[in-house]
Amino acid sequence: MTSSHRESPTGPAETPDGADVDYWSFVDYFAKNAGRNMPWLDTDAAEFFMTLHRAFELIVYDIRGELDQRMSSAALRALLVLTTVGPSTLLRVAELTGMSRAAASALLKRLESDGLVSRQPSADDGRSIVVAATPEGKVACDEAYRDYNAREAFWHDRLDPEEAETMKRALSRLAASVSEIRRRS
Repeated sequence: MTSSHRESPTGPAETPDGADVDYWSFVDYFAKNAGRNMPWLDTDAAEFFMTLHRAFELIVYDIRGELDQRMSSAALRALLVLTTVGPSTLLRVAELTGMSRAAASALLKRLESDGLVSRQPSADDGRSIVVAATPEGKVACDEAYRDYNAREAFWHDRLDPEEAETMKRALSRLAASVSEIRRRS
């Protein structure tokens, strides 16, 4: 695919050997040159997902900078789940945060030791643990997410409403495809 040139903050890649290629312009450089060594390459797919991945990494790195002094992004995800859906089992927290059960368990133990969540045996099932955000956890979540969301809004506002909606629909369709493929396997 011949794509429109992606201008990087430091300028375009001009040299054939890639000496002037930077993190962002590498996507175009790769798309133009990789096919010589990889004749099987689906250049459109590679360029699309490399662009998506790199843009995501750059933006998320910026957004997560708002959390560095307060809590990890995983902790924020868990607290958002607990303050939104309420007390939940460990399995439900893992499912809604996209974490493994082991990672969610370790995280929730740390959050409990920090006083941000409480863990109690389930009244319905003595084997399950129900986790809830404490009042301190709700305050910490609200304070952290307020600034985090301000950075989300900053990046969201770089798109016009139609672009944002189109991207949201397209990414949702891709995510639904992943879910469907996982269900089949």
